[in-house]
Amino acid sequence: MSQPSSYPPPPYGGTPQDGPPKRSRGPLVLVIVLGLVLIATVVVGAVVLLGRDDSKSASGGSAGVPASPESLRFRSVLNTEPNACNASTPAKPGSNTACGADGTRYTLGPVALDGTHVAEVRTDQNQGSGDPSWQVNLTLDTEGEATFTKLTTELATKNPPQNQLAIVVRGKVVSAPTVMSAITGGKVQITAQFTKADADKLAADITG
Repeated sequence: MSQPSSYPPPPYGGTPQDGPPKRSRGPLVLVIVLGLVLIATVVVGAVVLLGRDDSKSASGGSAGVPASPESLRFRSVLNTEPNACNASTPAKPGSNTACGADGTRYTLGPVALDGTHVAEVRTDQNQGSGDPSWQVNLTLDTEGEATFTKLTTELATKNPPQNQLAIVVRGKVVSAPTVMSAITGGKVQITAQFTKADADKLAADITG
């Protein structure tokens, strides 16, 4: 008859040298993946300002110039207040605040550039990897190019929402894209997975 052992059974159902069981990393990996998907969704859904590469866009949309150049202004965003505006909020061209179509109230910096330096506004279809989305492209004159390079170089270093550039037409913010990097060469692209109708509307808003 065997003597009962004076030693307790090994913990965790293994041998003493096995140590505690390792936890599964499945849930952690899932959380990380979901987080990355969420980040990607936010980035894709954002309106972004980029330097334009004409080799990756094809003509086919509308083109024009601002009908009233002095009413088109580019101003840095200092602060945003979602849902702070409504349809009855009057536009105040001389104010440091302006409303967007989505009800956001923007606090803005001084006018950095106006429509007199915009030589062309056009819509084009994105040709990258079969992407069917459309974009709005701006071409600036020489003076506008230099000012825009300096402005976007500064904005690209800031944190949201101060890395946004408001495009203001007659006191209303028609778009406030995020500046991802300094834009040189006077070729500007506004992109956000636009449909053709979206791009045409934004171009029409900018040209007035």
